[in-house]
Amino acid sequence: MAIRSTPHTIGRIAPVLVDTGAGTLFGPTLGKFKAFDGDSELVPGVRAVASHGHTAGHTLYVIESQGQKLAVWGDLMHVAAVQFAHPEVTIQYDTDPDMAAAQRKKVFADASQRGYWVAGAHLSFPGIGHLRSAGSGYAFVPANYSALP
Repeated sequence: MAIRSTPHTIGRIAPVLVDTGAGTLFGPTLGKFKAFDGDSELVPGVRAVASHGHTAGHTLYVIESQGQKLAVWGDLMHVAAVQFAHPEVTIQYDTDPDMAAAQRKKVFADASQRGYWVAGAHLSFPGIGHLRSAGSGYAFVPANYSALP
């Protein structure tokens, strides 16, 4: 798979196109992207929420429908076994460790208090569940699931 950059830009973002051999990924959608900065409603029921700290542009995505809410964290949390109990712990890849810890504490507290669904890239399967308070930190309660027959 070859990766090549293009002269096109999306706001302040220069996209990278991937030639997969079956065509260029994103090619048909160039010119249809709309840049956003900070908290923004992307489409009805889907919001981008700024959560800078891990990186300058780190963003959470919140999906709401029929009284249900799901927050998709991305890189807000990296090591569940440590950071749920101690949200103040940062990693070397956080570009602003103090801000990353503050964002994590804020988001964990909100999710725990309000009880909505959370999902994240660094959560073990099933990668979706709820947070609850546990001492001075939090505990992740994964969604119940069962295998289909």
